[in-house]
Amino acid sequence: MSLGEVTNLLRDSGSLLVTSHVDLDGDALGSELGLALVLKRMGKTVEVVNQDHPPLSYRFLPGSQMLQSLSGEIGGFEAALVLDCTCIERTGSVAASILKSKVPVVNIDHHHSNVHFGSINFVRPDACAAALLILQILDRLGESIDPDVATCLYAAILAETGSFRHSNTSPETLSVSARLAREGADPSTIAAHVYGRKAPTTLRLIGHALSSLEIALDGAVSIISLERSKLEEGRIAGDELEGVVNFAMAAEGAKAAVFLRELPDGIVKVSLRSDGTVDVDLVARQFGGGGHSNAAGAKVKGTLADVKVIILERIAGVLAGR
Repeated sequence: MSLGEVTNLLRDSGSLLVTSHVDLDGDALGSELGLALVLKRMGKTVEVVNQDHPPLSYRFLPGSQMLQSLSGEIGGFEAALVLDCTCIERTGSVAASILKSKVPVVNIDHHHSNVHFGSINFVRPDACAAALLILQILDRLGESIDPDVATCLYAAILAETGSFRHSNTSPETLSVSARLAREGADPSTIAAHVYGRKAPTTLRLIGHALSSLEIALDGAVSIISLERSKLEEGRIAGDELEGVVNFAMAAEGAKAAVFLRELPDGIVKVSLRSDGTVDVDLVARQFGGGGHSNAAGAKVKGTLADVKVIILERIAGVLAGR
């Protein structure tokens, strides 16, 4: 770990780019904003730029007005902070600007599959979330954690642990979360935003997806799927379906769950979950995606039917130790 190197660079740099992975989630956004809010307070020029727009459920986060989606080339920064990414390619279209800039790259991540791509690598695979590493950095800098920062980091941990249900919920996780609540994060309000009410049209679409439930590999895998036409018919943004795969994971006896969602241009978005029996990160990485052993995702070229067959084959291989 290079915590000291990270904080030295942050103190010495006047302008910083903060970014994270494609298909933004709660940990990526909460970590980005928690860090950016403090860097701005320190007098730094900070740009938070991602390939994708943030999901609606996280736009309540303090500082969310800083979030930018990439619309062209980025430049003028002295260092790039890449959060929650196993490799630079996971930043999507932002990667080209970072590599062209030739500035120091700080890799801040908690995935065991991280390839240590940064000039400085602060990687803790034992941490429940990237937000935990951000808190360590802020503490090392000697910066206070105000309610806005606490809200961002708590939301990140809440999302990454699946409301403290996943196996990455350690004593450290709960201790840090309690501290953030003492610093001003409101757990009930944050949970209401992240897991709160959905529009009736969204609920109907989730119902349609659940009606497609299939059980495969002798009950080991549950699968749900959603056609692009249904999304367009209901005029639903894809990010409103975040977490739907967890419904499939609730199927009795399932060791892994798959949610297939059809995107434009013959692409299928694959969301994967596991009870710990199947390392779904191994599956996702075969398609250029990634995540954690119990939660991962990828985008795969093909039809819903074809991708379903391919994904089941790969899961069967992981189960068999191939």
